[in-house]
Amino acid sequence: MAPGRDSGYGGRVPVGLAALLCACALAVAACGDDDESSAPQPVSVDGKEYVFVMPDKIDGGFVTMDFTNSGEELHEYGLARLDEGVSEADIDKAIASGQEPKGIEDIGGVPVLTPGADVSIARDIEPGRYVFVCFIPDPKGRPHVALGMKKVFEVEGDADAEPPEVDGVIEATQKSFEVPPIEAGEQTLELRNSASEPREFGLAGLRPGDTIQEASKFFAPLEKGRGFKVPADAPLELLGAMQSIPAGTSVYFTAEFQSGWRYRIADEENGLEQIFKVE
Repeated sequence: MAPGRDSGYGGRVPVGLAALLCACALAVAACGDDDESSAPQPVSVDGKEYVFVMPDKIDGGFVTMDFTNSGEELHEYGLARLDEGVSEADIDKAIASGQEPKGIEDIGGVPVLTPGADVSIARDIEPGRYVFVCFIPDPKGRPHVALGMKKVFEVEGDADAEPPEVDGVIEATQKSFEVPPIEAGEQTLELRNSASEPREFGLAGLRPGDTIQEASKFFAPLEKGRGFKVPADAPLELLGAMQSIPAGTSVYFTAEFQSGWRYRIADEENGLEQIFKVE
């Protein structure tokens, strides 16, 4: 499980849940309709300085996770599965030594989100023990994970959920991304990897009037290993998406797309990108 890479623009540089109304629950119980069942609720994963806030245990199977960056710095949500017997102390020791941790399988999490960004990912997750980590540096150059930004959690059973209905499909092929017309507003997109090897789907939005050059200059401190607090008027909104999707599989991504913005979907490691505009 390697740190995210700094890609300058849109690559891997390295939403809260409302409670069910009591009255509604009582009404459903009183009705006694066995044909009606509540869909599994999304799992909230909130990243901030320097902690992930989420449940210690979640249901497995097809899981929807709502990711939020409620901090003031950039955060990523690297996800790995832990072999039996791997402890948090083992993780800390490996990170401190700068070595690849043993007994940890990187399964691809959510790339960097800018403060205020709020996206959802729906995917299959098998039962087991997992960990979220963030390798983005703080203003002093210390990786967030070294400051305690990791979260070990258990996945149990199967929630028996189904994939969501989608508004379109972004497809990775061997040599490109194919992007359909995307309207403004909240959109749920299937991120489909039709290539023969894993693909990264890194998504970023460029505000009207700003340029890629301005965005690259804005994120230049990361090239020197320094993080920073991100102002509200940053030229770029980083929307994560997925660090890695295995060949022949899909995940489902939901985010708010802004009218008039340009967006970039990219796989930095394989040199693939596609820029599109939302009307």
